[in-house]
Amino acid sequence: MKVTTMNVSLPSELVRFVREKVESGLYSSASEVIREALRRFALEANGRGVAAEKRFDRSKVRKAVNGLLETRKKTTLGEGLSGRDLIDEGRA
Repeated sequence: MKVTTMNVSLPSELVRFVREKVESGLYSSASEVIREALRRFALEANGRGVAAEKRFDRSKVRKAVNGLLETRKKTTLGEGLSGRDLIDEGRA
């Protein structure tokens, strides 16, 4: 893909946000942050982004979560045990 350089003006809040993302190590440059943001914006504008992902059947999600909670109650690991408890006991 051909890359073209553009200069854009950003308000200080966005400059700070971009710098924080780079400093976090998630991105190696401000350009990477901006490209990612524009990709997400393009997906959203085309109906395939976050808004599209939010279109789900809440009743199906509720049913799935309730099923998982019921399965958890039936486990033989012991009620109230966390993953950390199992690791500490050498059972995981």
